[in-house]
This record gives sequence, C-alpha cells and structure tokens, in this order.
Amino acid sequence: MYAKVPDLQDLHLLVAVAATGSIGQAASELRLTQPSASRRLASLERSLRIQLLHRDTRGSTLTPSGRVVVDWAEKLLRATEQFTNSVDALGQERNSLLHAAVSMTIAEHYAPTWLAKMRKEAPEMTVTLSMANSCEVMSMVESGKVDLGLVECPQIRSSLKSRAIGVDELAVAVLPNHPWARFNRRVTAKELTSVGLLVREQGSGTRETLDHALSAAGFTAKPSLELASNTALKSAALAGMGPVVLPAIALARELENGSLVEVRLEENLVLSRSLSLVWSSAANVSREAVSLLLSAARGDRRAHGRVLRATQLAS
Repeated sequence: MYAKVPDLQDLHLLVAVAATGSIGQAASELRLTQPSASRRLASLERSLRIQLLHRDTRGSTLTPSGRVVVDWAEKLLRATEQFTNSVDALGQERNSLLHAAVSMTIAEHYAPTWLAKMRKEAPEMTVTLSMANSCEVMSMVESGKVDLGLVECPQIRSSLKSRAIGVDELAVAVLPNHPWARFNRRVTAKELTSVGLLVREQGSGTRETLDHALSAAGFTAKPSLELASNTALKSAALAGMGPVVLPAIALARELENGSLVEVRLEENLVLSRSLSLVWSSAANVSREAVSLLLSAARGDRRAHGRVLRATQLAS
C-alpha cells in the first residue's frame, strides 16, 4: 500500500516559509492569502502527523522535524522539476520526428522539394521516409509502422483518414515514329487496350488510376510489361517496346526533349488522381510536422495539375 504523497504546492509553501521566516510573506510570494496559507500548512502537518512550525507573534520558525522535512521537500521539488523538464524535452523530441511512407512517384518527384522546404522552416525537424507503392504505404499506415503516408491513387481505404494535398496526372507516351504520335485525333480507350502497354505493377497508384479509368470506359488494360520502376519503364519505352503509361511529371524530360511524345486521349478518359495524405485515427502524429508537410505540398505548383513543359499539347 502506497503512502499518501503530500501536495507539491503545500511543500512549496513550506519551503517558502523556511526561506522567509514568515507565513504571510511566503503566502504573498505564492499569491495566496495568509489565512489560506495557514490552513494549508495546518493540513500538511495533520497529513504528515508532524509539527513543522513554531508559531508566535514574531513569526514562524521550523521545528527540528520541520527542518528535516524541508530538506526532503527541497530534494523532492528539484526531482519533480527535473522530471517535468525531461517529459517536456521528450515531447519536443517526439514532435520533431516524423516517420512517413511515400509512394514511388511522390518519393522520386515531389518529396525532395517538400522536405527541403520543411527543413528550411524547421531545421530541427527529423523526417524518415520509407518508399513503397501506394497499396503498401496504406498497409504500413494501418499497421502503425509509420505515422502517416503519402499516396497517389483514386481510392483511399475506409480504415484511414485522408486529406487531398494536390493533383497528379498520368500521360501515355510513345516514340515519335509511333502511329499514335501522328494522329490528329484522340486515341480511344478501346485503342489503348488493343496493344500491350508498359505499366506499373498492381498496387501502385499509377496502375490503379489507369485500371480505374479504363474500367469506367468498359475496358481492361493488356500489359506487355509490368515493372515497379518509373525509370525502367521509360527505358523500355525508349527502346521501342511500346506505349508507356506513367505520371506526366516522371516523363517531363523525355516529353520536353522530344524523345517521347504524349498521346492525346479521348476526353472521357481521365487519367488524373489526387495526391493524398493518409493517417490512422490511432496514430500519434506531430501536428507541427503535418502542418509543415501540408504547407510544403500545397505550395508546390507541380502538385496542382499538369506539369509545365515545352511540348504541352494543344486542346
């Protein structure tokens, strides 16, 4: 059975009386009335079953037992202050850490800029990133392996909370000598699924966006190559293996220098998706870190639609 611990404010008062030699002066320092201070000291004596003070018209002096209790009280109050400071420091350390998982496209093309902005605003902030496809990122958030995730897919799991932070668009690209590059009309969903496409793997936000758009039009993609790497898929397209479907931002350099050409698609075939922040209701996420991340993402023009490039297609 644990002994009753004295009220720390009562111990502060007792130490103040020992230092000033006056209940009235000690009460004034602690912003108490003298009657209230007297009642608290009397209550402390009853609780400890020890007379702590001699009281007379000249003031209050410590009894021998009171001097011992004051010595113990000072040690306890110092330990309490150290405990409080340590807990505050631990909280600040927790708030300066952010463990996040990000999808491939965000990791390669968006996250570096966002992290640089966060570091500029909060140099003490430490961010650790894990990279996976969007499906895997959501699983990591659900399991608590990370504080939050950044994904680019058309559907967010109902088990997670989410907030849209931007928009990303896909592009279908081919070599300049491909028949689709010379079309004066838009390629239909049927035509798009009549050939083998170079696409990302199942579970990626890019693949889910493509499959969702084609399914809405009543068709299913027929991949000739599935890879978990944007760079590898671009290399395959440049080698002439067929049309590639990737985020426009991942193809920006090739489309700008003309090594690949973007295919115009029929208007009802929409290949855009939200960039989303996802987290679990059970997660203990640093509000400061989230605020900084949202600010950095929303300030990035590239995350608000089609990237600017010299080969922007006419409508």
